Amino acid sequence: MNILSRLKFVFLLLLIPATVFSQSENKEMKKMHRDSMMRKWNTRDSNYVKLYPDKFMVTLSQSYREFDIDFHQTLSQDTIGWGAPQMKAGSNWSSGASIDFDKISFCFGLGGAETTADDLRKYGTTTHKAFSLSFSAYRFRVEAGYRKYQGFYYPNSRVYDTLAFDSTGAFLQNSSMDVRSVRVKTLFIVNKRHFSYASSYFNTQRQLKSAGSLLLINNIYQNLWTTDSSFIPDPAQPLYQDYARLNYFKVAGISFGPGYSYNLVLWKTLYANATLTSAFDIQHRTYNTSLGAQPADYWKIGYAGDLRVAIGLNGKRCFTSFTFRGDYNNYVSRGIRIGTAYYAIDFNLGYRFRSPHGKLVRKMQANKWYQML
Repeated sequence: MNILSRLKFVFLLLLIPATVFSQSENKEMKKMHRDSMMRKWNTRDSNYVKLYPDKFMVTLSQSYREFDIDFHQTLSQDTIGWGAPQMKAGSNWSSGASIDFDKISFCFGLGGAETTADDLRKYGTTTHKAFSLSFSAYRFRVEAGYRKYQGFYYPNSRVYDTLAFDSTGAFLQNSSMDVRSVRVKTLFIVNKRHFSYASSYFNTQRQLKSAGSLLLINNIYQNLWTTDSSFIPDPAQPLYQDYARLNYFKVAGISFGPGYSYNLVLWKTLYANATLTSAFDIQHRTYNTSLGAQPADYWKIGYAGDLRVAIGLNGKRCFTSFTFRGDYNNYVSRGIRIGTAYYAIDFNLGYRFRSPHGKLVRKMQANKWYQML
């Protein structure tokens, strides 16, 4: 082997580890760069958002709720106003509680009959149940909820029987009317570094300075209504033609759209929030009648809106808030339109306890799937 060949061989021996080291160094540099970007993308600014070390919370709530349904038809001429029946749930007050631990929240609420015999005579009996389970990933908030109402009355009963209403004061009632709603809502929070949605509605964090964020919203849901005979009062049924004996309505869908939320903070403790979202629905609707007919069974494009408002005090241990929620939906079909509106005003009072640190809790928090939340 001549001197030139030997020099080439030595150069190759030196080049191989240098190349390996360089590749390893490049990988480490890329990893450091990626990690630094992830930290910048996924960390909160402590000047704006504070995380509480104790995340075991119990909240008691008293709620006023309304659930309204409006029917409108364009199938027949309506000269006396019978073609727009309205339905309303009679149980407006409910008590509830929620338990929050770390990243997971569970809430429930129960509503019963009105308290006085006169109210029972006028509005009938309505029962109400609501449950929700939610959890937070870094930029996502996932909320799953279930609501059930049974028993409705018609607030425009006087239109259908003026003499009977004026003499008794009792509204037409539909005690078999059953409404069930299941929904999974996902919120993607764009400005997570400076904005905390959870600080206003779940009190698991604390917003220190005012900030807002664009939201991306997705809903997967099913609404199911049933009754024995018809949703439409007897006097109005001839106007609704094929829908006269409508007693089954189901809509399942997925919606997506934008939203915006803003936290106004004073003295790092007093806050107010407004959140508005708007979404288009891809819905599958099914209409059945008590006569066995199915006047509608198809896919449709719809619209949904959601408004939330909150004001409260978020202290180190105690917190209290008033919140307002409004959900709005419109279902437009051939010759008939159904609109729904759900309102809830909640007064919440809660306390933040020291978090348990037992073996089971440590094992759960060490789980890789839980850490992804």
